Amino acid sequence: MNCVVEVVDQVGLTGGDQPIVELVKAVLQAEGVAGELVVALVDEKTITDLNRRYRGLEEPTDVLSFRALEGAADWPRTLGDEAAGELIVCPAVVARYALEDGRSANLQLSWTLIHGVLHLLGYDHEADQGEMRVREQALVDALGPLSRVLPALAEKGKPW
Repeated sequence: MNCVVEVVDQVGLTGGDQPIVELVKAVLQAEGVAGELVVALVDEKTITDLNRRYRGLEEPTDVLSFRALEGAADWPRTLGDEAAGELIVCPAVVARYALEDGRSANLQLSWTLIHGVLHLLGYDHEADQGEMRVREQALVDALGPLSRVLPALAEKGKPW
């Protein structure tokens, strides 16, 4: 199964690409989906602008998911080399949520990436009966937290 994951880092997450790529690929493979996916790491202003534009919410969020084939009736499916979609992640919000919830930033980032990928695959925690949350937890348990990704940001003097 061919999964291609590209990380576009707009916030200076040095050394963090490979663990993100590996985790996202593992989630896609666990769900039986192949394809190309972009993970964009952005600042709070950018994610707030996108959240306002696409969800009508004037606030930052941790992750936004954009499927390449919106409305595809047979999703999830194997996409071959086609684009599966894009995740937009704000590490600053992820880190803040981690502090609020008493979790490690890396565990929170893992959960955020898994959450975003599952949304791409058609899961919807706002409409289901808890299936998405159960699947998220199973994947977090199976794949574990990322290591040494967000601390690299802290070392660069980022505000967390």
